Amino acid sequence: MPAGQNDPNDPDGNESGGSDRSDDHTAAIESAASQTGRLLLIAAGAGLAYGISLRDAPYPDQAAAKVLMCGLLFLACARHEPIGERVRLMAALAASAVGDALLALPQLTFSFVGGLGAFLVAHLAYCAVLAPRALGTGLWRGAEAWRRAAIGLLWAAAVAMYVVFLPHLDALAIPVAVYMLALCAMASFALLARPSGPAQRRAGLALPLGGLAFVASDAMIGVDRFLSPFPGSDYAIWFSYAIAQVSIATGILLSNDD
Repeated sequence: MPAGQNDPNDPDGNESGGSDRSDDHTAAIESAASQTGRLLLIAAGAGLAYGISLRDAPYPDQAAAKVLMCGLLFLACARHEPIGERVRLMAALAASAVGDALLALPQLTFSFVGGLGAFLVAHLAYCAVLAPRALGTGLWRGAEAWRRAAIGLLWAAAVAMYVVFLPHLDALAIPVAVYMLALCAMASFALLARPSGPAQRRAGLALPLGGLAFVASDAMIGVDRFLSPFPGSDYAIWFSYAIAQVSIATGILLSNDD
C-alpha cells in the first residue's frame, strides 16, 4: 500500500489520521502560545532594564533602548489570531514605539507634540482592539460594579485634571483634550473587556490593569510637564507605562480561546 494511504480494511484508519492532524494542530497552538509567553517575559525584562538605565539618562542610543520593549511586544503579536485584531494591535504598538522614540529625543522641537500625536494614534488603535471585546459583554450590562465605578471615577478625574491643566496648556489645550478623550475611551474599553473562555483565568485582570496604568502614567506626565516636576517622575512614569503596555498585550494575546 502506498505511504500516506489508509487501509480500506482498517475501520479506524481515517479516524487515526484525523486524530494525528488534531494532535499536530494542538501542538502547534501550544508552541505558538509558549513562544508568545516567552516574548512577553522578555519584553517585560526589557522594560525593567530600561527603567533601571534611567539613572544614567540621557545616554547615547537611549531612544533605541526605549523602543525595545514595544518592539518585542510587536514580535509577540506575529502569530496572533484573528488577523484583523493582530493588525490593530501591531498598529498600536508601532505607534507607541514612535512615541517612545520621539519623547526620548527632547532636543527635537516637535518631540512632545509628535509623541502626543503618536500616542493618540496608539490609543485609537487600542480602542479598535478593545471595543469589540467590551461591546461583546453587553457594555454596562453584566459588568461588575467595580468596573462601572472605576470608569465613573476615571472620567471624573480626567475632567478635574484637565481643568487644572488648562491654564498651562496654551496652544495645546485642544490637542490635550482630544488626547485625554482617546486615553479615557481606551481605558474604559479595557475595563469592560473580558478574555474569552478558560483564558479568563490567565489574563482576566491584565486589560483593566493595563488601561488604568496607562492613565496613571500619562497623568504623571501631565503633572510633571504642566504643573511641577516631582522627584522620581521619570521612574514612576516609565514603570507605570511599561506595566500598561505589557499588561494590555498579555490580556489580548493570552485571552483567546483557541
